[in-house]
Amino acid sequence: MQDTKYEETGLIDWSRELWFALLFICIGWTVWPLMVYFLGRAIEIEYFINMTLRDWAENRVYGPIVDGGLRTISRITFLFFPWFFSFCLRLFLNLLRNNGN
Repeated sequence: MQDTKYEETGLIDWSRELWFALLFICIGWTVWPLMVYFLGRAIEIEYFINMTLRDWAENRVYGPIVDGGLRTISRITFLFFPWFFSFCLRLFLNLLRNNGN
């Protein structure tokens, strides 16, 4: 009943949005860098084959965040990618659903 009320009034269910953000931001800052590293090693990309996991984490992913500049922006974008992707996908699906009505 409550979900129907939100759909009729067009209000945003902020609790659901915050849970989605928390989930995908946590995934982006913990699991995502590991997935990229191990997938890169599994398909034998030269960049990852010659690099240790510690070097990847300390010098490529989390280390440049404190440097400032373009590397910081690129690292923040990389870590927030799962949330950006899920947000854009949900927005796109919502727009498609609303245009179909």
